[in-house]
Amino acid sequence: MRKWIVRAVAVLVVLVALLVLRRFLPLARIGSGYAAQQTCACLFVSGRTLESCRGDLDPLALKIVSLRVGSDDVRASVAGMMAARAQFSTATGCALVQ
Repeated sequence: MRKWIVRAVAVLVVLVALLVLRRFLPLARIGSGYAAQQTCACLFVSGRTLESCRGDLDPLALKIVSLRVGSDDVRASVAGMMAARAQFSTATGCALVQ
């Protein structure tokens, strides 16, 4: 009986986790793209510093989004799961690339 209860609880936990991830993943994809593009434009178009650009992001985003700045691009990752890259071009500014 005890094993059955443990298995039922484990299945319930997995189902709840899947439902949470199902709602979180699309938001993480949008958030990483937004953070990458916004930071790219802030750095390469506006010419501001990274610290100044971080101030434009939502405080929650600052906690879960990691940014990596290259010579002409910015990569953003949300909790290590969803990543996006925005690249700067003098002709078009910053755009998300795959």
